[in-house]
Amino acid sequence: MTKLHARALKTHDINEVFVDELKQREGGLRARHAWLVPALDQLSSGRAITPPRAPAGVSLAEHADLIDIASHVGIYRMWARRGRVTFDLNEHMAAELYRSAYTTLPGNIFDRLPYINPLCVLPDPWPGRYRNTDALVRGFFIHGYNQLPERQTYTDEPDIEGLGLLFVVDLLDQDTGEVRSQTHVRLNIPTGLHQFTLKQAVDFAAARAEAVWSREPTEKPVYQLFEELLKPALSILVYLCCDNRDVVEPPVAAPTRKSRRNRVRQERHPFFVEVGLRIGPRLHAARRAAGRVRDGDHTPSGVERAPHQRAGHSHRYWTGPKRKREVTLFVAPHWVNFHLLDGIDPITMVVPVEPQRRDPLRRRGLRGRAGSSAPTTS
Repeated sequence: MTKLHARALKTHDINEVFVDELKQREGGLRARHAWLVPALDQLSSGRAITPPRAPAGVSLAEHADLIDIASHVGIYRMWARRGRVTFDLNEHMAAELYRSAYTTLPGNIFDRLPYINPLCVLPDPWPGRYRNTDALVRGFFIHGYNQLPERQTYTDEPDIEGLGLLFVVDLLDQDTGEVRSQTHVRLNIPTGLHQFTLKQAVDFAAARAEAVWSREPTEKPVYQLFEELLKPALSILVYLCCDNRDVVEPPVAAPTRKSRRNRVRQERHPFFVEVGLRIGPRLHAARRAAGRVRDGDHTPSGVERAPHQRAGHSHRYWTGPKRKREVTLFVAPHWVNFHLLDGIDPITMVVPVEPQRRDPLRRRGLRGRAGSSAPTTS
């Protein structure tokens, strides 16, 4: 229980860093750039933006940077307005998803994202490079977007054309390795397509990236950064959209009766959802117990492959009357030569979890889902 409590505190602390940074950016925009406030409010409410006219003395590059910061603040504001849902991803499950492999992703699976505009916090940051600087990716906000008219909006809107991801990136000091600042990278992915590959997602994100990236001296580092960000993020997204995900929500809190007189509106706390709490530690324990190669009597070479885990992937199934309805499920990382684990049970298949059907606090932005008759794999 102590380890669980420590991890929860770590996730909460990371969450608060995100909130404080974006609040400061919003305060700076409102205090020093009043001409940008109407556009900021539009970005924060999911409405189409009216391009603001910059005052004299503001260059085109500065104008693009300010609009970029306003869009980041808008994504944060939409998250805060619709429930503050935060995924507390188990570190071992995150590592499994980081290693997961896939070739082509079905676009329609992302319609099943069960929460509105959630935030995914990474327990262990992903290393990377941001403009020739060592960096750590700490998490990402998820939102919807439309191209015509250009707007960022909520993931439960029926007419969204895709998903957008706002990555939170820590920049490290080259000499000490300590965090010196925090930045954000916003990318759109073509989830409205029937299917797409990682390369197509990277190309699409690069084409739809903010104007600030057009000032890069070469596009190769940009494409490399986008691939480093999108490859594991898409694996996490696919897992969260599957019917057999391992998700545990906090207990329902009984509403308290308060007088309507002199009511002071307080900021809501994040709604933490644990992901991979059960399967992650079991998979990690089984990996440690299994070696790479063992001697065997049942193969012509005399060498039997040790228990090892095959990467998780999404798979399409046909179900319903006459097998006419197509569904997509996530096949969790599974084990080869499972019988050699000597009694260790890694629970390779995620136990199906009943999707949330209502808002436990009656004021959270959580999507309702009807029970699914989709099959589970074994």
